[in-house]
Amino acid sequence: MTTHLFLPGIVLRPTRLMTPYQGYIDAWYRAIQRDAENQDIAASGCLQGAFIDLLLHGRLTFDWVGVAEAYLSGEDGVPLAYSSRYGERLYGFRNQAVQSTIHAIHTRWWLESVRDATTVDHEKYANLLIVRKLRDGLIYDHDVSETILRHRMKTEITASLAYAVEILLAGGRLTGDLRTEFVASLVDHRKCPPSGYVSTEYFRWRVLKMLDATQHFPAGIAEAIQACAVNLNVGYGDFSIADKKDAYMGTAKRVARDKPIHSPLTACHVAALLDAVVSAAEKAPIEQHLGTYRNHLRANPMDIPAFQMRDVPIPFGADKTPIEIICAAWLVGEGVGA
Repeated sequence: MTTHLFLPGIVLRPTRLMTPYQGYIDAWYRAIQRDAENQDIAASGCLQGAFIDLLLHGRLTFDWVGVAEAYLSGEDGVPLAYSSRYGERLYGFRNQAVQSTIHAIHTRWWLESVRDATTVDHEKYANLLIVRKLRDGLIYDHDVSETILRHRMKTEITASLAYAVEILLAGGRLTGDLRTEFVASLVDHRKCPPSGYVSTEYFRWRVLKMLDATQHFPAGIAEAIQACAVNLNVGYGDFSIADKKDAYMGTAKRVARDKPIHSPLTACHVAALLDAVVSAAEKAPIEQHLGTYRNHLRANPMDIPAFQMRDVPIPFGADKTPIEIICAAWLVGEGVGA
């Protein structure tokens, strides 16, 4: 059974997709193969390409590990986030692209595990991560960006720790002292306070599950989830726009022109967080809202909007990605209430 931390509840196996999803996936896959053959590739592209292989064929049909080894490796084979050619296009100069991120390390480890789990050197990857543990008791890409903890995106903090803990467990490097330190840091309100972001809280929940410490998960997740549905006819956004605060002043940001958007990925994160909702009365409206979203996607499969910066009519990044399509397909076919 092949799964990935980023795709909660989803087993990557041959799946019959709705026609719009199949058409999108086929076109995206052809494009990423061309990019890989042209050495113009990022670790995230290899990862999504592998997701598609597993979704369509149940195995890797393209040598994503070989691509990563050839074009996404630094000194001593350390995994990199970007190929040299990708970095030139992205940044305009080569050196800035030489980044060995936690996501890149986890992606290489996961790809090798999917190809042949019996040959993976788990300890090697665990060692790459354990040296990144910081004095605050967390693991994140401080060497890539020296932004102080208070101003870092909290989803980065919890996701990075989730990736690291998964590998440390596999590599036999997660001692009792480390478990205690990770739990204490992850639930310390000065380091990683309850955020109101669905993605942040999903990864916090996953870390605590891996550490057998879900009793320390912050209270109030049902209320936070419901806030992320405000002003949306369907689905959930990753955060509540009304709750956006200025990091320095502590005041509400100007949000009059901001609009929340729904996301299949966020809906999957919400579905996973249902396990953290203790009250049946609080769980029921969330399940109902997820069911309504499932029906909406069945009728409007490609209604996956892009985030926009206020009234600027240009999408802020891609709207539809293989990850969103895979999550939408899961919600339509296997999601809560299906």
